Amino acid sequence: MPKLILITIFLVSALFSADNFTFEKVNNPKEILSQISTKKQSLKSKQIPQVRAYTPLPIDQFVFDPNLDELTSVSSGGQLLFYLAYNKKQNDPTMPRSELLTNLSENENYACDYTAQQASICSYEDYYSQVQYALNSIGGWFYFTQYPSSDDEFVLIDRKNTQRGNAGQSQSFMGGKPHFKVFVDTYGKLSVTFTLVTGGTQTVSTPQAIPLNTNVYLQANNSGINYEVGWTTLDGTSSRASGSHQGFSIPADIDEHRVARNNKTSCQSGPNVININERNSGCIKIDFGSKMQQVVEFYNQNKNSHFISNFFWNASTNMFADMNATDISNNTIFQPNTTLVVDINFINKVYGDLFMGENNFNANQLRVYIADNYIIADVREY
Repeated sequence: MPKLILITIFLVSALFSADNFTFEKVNNPKEILSQISTKKQSLKSKQIPQVRAYTPLPIDQFVFDPNLDELTSVSSGGQLLFYLAYNKKQNDPTMPRSELLTNLSENENYACDYTAQQASICSYEDYYSQVQYALNSIGGWFYFTQYPSSDDEFVLIDRKNTQRGNAGQSQSFMGGKPHFKVFVDTYGKLSVTFTLVTGGTQTVSTPQAIPLNTNVYLQANNSGINYEVGWTTLDGTSSRASGSHQGFSIPADIDEHRVARNNKTSCQSGPNVININERNSGCIKIDFGSKMQQVVEFYNQNKNSHFISNFFWNASTNMFADMNATDISNNTIFQPNTTLVVDINFINKVYGDLFMGENNFNANQLRVYIADNYIIADVREY
C-alpha cells in the first residue's frame, strides 16, 4: 500500500504546474511533525524517481529545532505535496557562492594626505595600508562543528606592521608584529592579538567559547588603539571582550602619524620609496595586499566546511551592525548575498528534484524524509 500511495503522489504531482503551487509557513510544526512521526516508514529509494540530489531517509531520523528551523507546506489544487524544512537563517543551496568580490581596485583616486589640505593621490593599497590601517572590521556568519586544532588554523585576518618610519626609532620593537590578528583559538574563543606600544603583544579573547553546531555571528573591530571581539547567536546569546594596545598616551616621538600631520606631509614611506628623510617618514605601513588576499583565500577555502555567509572586511563597521543586513556591498571586501528566499522559484527547484528527475541540488544538499504519504524535503545547512 505505501508503494502505491507514493506512486500515486508522484503521478498526481507530476501533473501540477508551477502556477498552481501554494505554500505557507507552518505555525505549529511540532504538532505536524508529531502526526507524521506516527506514520509507517516504508519508502525505499527504488520506489521513487532516481535522481542524484537525494536519498530517501526514515522519518525517525528527522530532527527539528523550532528555535532555528522553519517548516513550510507546499500544495497544489488542495493536494499536499510535501513539507519544506530550512534554517531561519541560511544560504540558498542552489546558488553557487561566488568568489569574494572586492571593489578596491576599481578606484585609484584615493587621497593619502593626512591634513586634507593638499592633494596626494594614491592607490587603494597605499590608502588602506597607510591611512586607514588603524581602522579594521571583519566578521560574518559561521557554523562550527569543532574547534581549531591550533591558533593558526582558523585565522580571519592577520595584518602586520611591515614598515615603520624613523620617528621614535620604533621599528625595533613593533615592526613585523601583528597589528590585527583575528582567529578562533583551540578553546573555541574568538581572539585578537595586537602589538603593545611597549613592544610586546597582547591577546584578547571572548569570555565564552563559540557554541558548536549552531549559526553564530563573529566580528572583530580595531579602532585606533582599541580592539574588540565578539560573537552572538540567533537567540541572542553573546560574548564580547575588548582591549587596548597601550595604557597611556603615546609620546610625541612615537606618534609617527603626528610627524606627518605637523609637517603637512603625505605618508610616503614604503618599500619602493627612496630618499626618505625624517620629515616625511612619519608613517606606519600595515601589510595590506597579501593579507587582504589572505582574507579572500580564507573565505574561499572555508566557505563550505564552515558555512560562512555575510563575510566581510571593511575599514569601519560598528559591532554587529550588519549581522542582519541583506546587502553588505558597501564594505571594502564582502560576500555577495546568497540568503535563502523561499519563493515560487525555489519551490520549483525542490519540486523538480523530487518529482521531475531534475538535479538542482548537489549531493546531500537535499535530504528527503518519508512516512506513508508524507514527504519532508530538508534543505537545511549544518
